[in-house]
Amino acid sequence: MIDELFEYGVYLALLVALAIPLSAYLNKVMAGQKTVLSRVLVPVENAVYRCIRVDKSEDMGWKRYLVSAFAFSAICLVGLFAILMLQGLLPLNPEGIPGMSWDLAFNTAVSFVTNTNWQAYSGESALSYFSQAIGLTVQNFVTPAVGLGVLFALFRGIVSEGNPGLGNFWVDVTRAVLFVLIPLSLVVTMIDVQQGSPQNFNEYETVQLLEPVGVTADGSIVDADDPAAVETIDQATVPMGPQASQVAIKQLGTNGGGYNGVNSASALENPTPLTNLVQCLSLLLIPVACVFSFGRFVMDRRQGRAVFAAMFILLVGALVAIAVFEQMGTPQLAADGQVYMGASGQSGGNMEGKETRFGVTDSSLWAAFTTAASNGSVNAMHDSFTPIGGMVPIVLMALGEVVFGGVGCGLYGMLGFVILTVFIAGLMVGRTPEYLGKKIGPKEMRMAVILCITTPLLILVGAGIMSLDPATANSLNNPGVHGFSEVLYAATSAGGNNGSAFAGFNGNTPLINLVLGFEMLANRFIPIAAVCVLAGSLAVRPKVATSAGTLSTSNALFVFLLVLMVLLIGALTMFPALALGPVAEQLMMVL
Repeated sequence: MIDELFEYGVYLALLVALAIPLSAYLNKVMAGQKTVLSRVLVPVENAVYRCIRVDKSEDMGWKRYLVSAFAFSAICLVGLFAILMLQGLLPLNPEGIPGMSWDLAFNTAVSFVTNTNWQAYSGESALSYFSQAIGLTVQNFVTPAVGLGVLFALFRGIVSEGNPGLGNFWVDVTRAVLFVLIPLSLVVTMIDVQQGSPQNFNEYETVQLLEPVGVTADGSIVDADDPAAVETIDQATVPMGPQASQVAIKQLGTNGGGYNGVNSASALENPTPLTNLVQCLSLLLIPVACVFSFGRFVMDRRQGRAVFAAMFILLVGALVAIAVFEQMGTPQLAADGQVYMGASGQSGGNMEGKETRFGVTDSSLWAAFTTAASNGSVNAMHDSFTPIGGMVPIVLMALGEVVFGGVGCGLYGMLGFVILTVFIAGLMVGRTPEYLGKKIGPKEMRMAVILCITTPLLILVGAGIMSLDPATANSLNNPGVHGFSEVLYAATSAGGNNGSAFAGFNGNTPLINLVLGFEMLANRFIPIAAVCVLAGSLAVRPKVATSAGTLSTSNALFVFLLVLMVLLIGALTMFPALALGPVAEQLMMVL
């Protein structure tokens, strides 16, 4: 256990150590200040503005900023939908993969445009190189850039003293892509390629298996000499293509969509312990940096540290819960010593669905990071986790991706909880609520409430609709309470713009594709609209002087209240649904 705690500590320490300097760089980039890359990238940036005919000096109000964000996303949605439908006619398709069905193309296009990357298909067998590299990877860059731009628009609204301008959407997105996402992705891509991840446009390769396997009539894998085998397989197909570049931005942009069906459990996407370390840190790097950027931007680093403390407490608590339950396994696994449950010398505990290269320790760490980060990539199958081990990722997503969350959207979601906490705490002490020198009025409260309740509301509605559809039962690998957990996880993943799956839920039916698609759209763009309205309202509010009675929003008490508010609204809203799924399954195992 000491080794596991040491590894977790190293990951968390490295994450913070890298995020702090990145936060300073982020602020410089988004303010248009000179950076180490300015000499190379500023001419490229200016060329982009000339091509799209944008005046970079224009300062947009909240309405224009919001319309620009919506229009850009709509264009991306239509373009990606067309690529997926027509990929059979497009170039870079050596395997001759046909276009997607309309409902799957809609679901996939929505998924990548909303930074969710939910995949109801296996990437290496359903998508061409053109769709992967030009369709999906491009969205992996621009969608986190939209989130980062909206976040900094909110920052500007908070610090503004009467100026309604929130910045320029097109400038924010361009700078985020050119100065932040591309350079970081190049670094991670080079590491992945050096460690063995493919980066080419070659045709898929066929290799000889070291040991042939047999396949039974029902599709089960057995030994080649097993009498039940009706077919012997001695060859395997190895997917090629531009994998390393997509893997890098899928992690850094909190996208998560895997090039291969098994995602980051694949030795092609995640070949070595070094790539596992780099990719796992990439999941949360920019979201954590955004929190420290907030403190720097408002000229009060204590505010950033307070929000970070609340998020960090929730993350560590989730990580510990997953690791403990996965190491302990279930009473059935531990019975009579038939399964090794220790952690010394080899991977032990609940190893079902986990890569032996990573074991329980790295799988638990990744599961906590990817569902906290709204990333969705996996290096283990969450469907095989213990009931409580699988419930914790659901809770992290259901909180509204506010435990660091996605690039930009995680922090602006948490700031909604901050404003709600300030309002309730202000009522408790009989003072008009204010935050960072701005009075919190009815309009700000309405937007904050929208930010806080949109995710759990959409999750419950989506899960309810899917549960009523008879076709959903046919999409499940498991009956009973675990089957409901699979449906709930899918609805939560889409509603939280996460994209991970229990891997026991097929989800590729017309109704499910449409329900999850609209759920992803709503949870992406309703909060963006609320943030823009909130930023515009705060921007025109005058600053008020801090007095002795002003509620501190940077001390330990406020951090405690903020954590409590997140748990009350997020976790308790989901508790009845959780009780029907993972909680019931856990009780069935122990009683």
